[in-house]
Amino acid sequence: MILSFWLVLLAGSLWAQHSADKTEKAAIRRAKNVLVSSLDSSLPKVSLEFFLNYEAGGAPIQWEVSDCGEQTGKRSTDRGTESAMCVEANFAKDQTDVAVVVSVGTNKKGPADVPTLLSVTVNGPSGKSHSLRLGELPKELHRPAPKSPRDLPLPVIASSG
Repeated sequence: MILSFWLVLLAGSLWAQHSADKTEKAAIRRAKNVLVSSLDSSLPKVSLEFFLNYEAGGAPIQWEVSDCGEQTGKRSTDRGTESAMCVEANFAKDQTDVAVVVSVGTNKKGPADVPTLLSVTVNGPSGKSHSLRLGELPKELHRPAPKSPRDLPLPVIASSG
């Protein structure tokens, strides 16, 4: 009888894990396929996956599902609230880290009619982090690095002779 209980418990947890994996894969697929033009009207009608692959220039992109950071961690506050499901795409290019977060629906209600762009965050080589619009990402990533003092021309010193 104890063995039967453990088998049922194990089967239930495996089913729950499979269901969660399936939900996460569907959320990531949904985020990858959203047209960037629906997130930022200045962009062409290409998928987010195509757009980010192009902008990443071959750098690997990590796609992961999160609760959009909305949970407070307090049971009394979080109980009864519907947690949003987000997909975050992260990559690093030329010492610049990029994170794009898209809300794709909620855990209970499922996918949203239209995914929503929550944030685009860039963390540059100096360690300074800032947010921008998705349409500004190409300019940000292809901008030449600022000149450091060693790259500036030497000052001309007048001779006193």
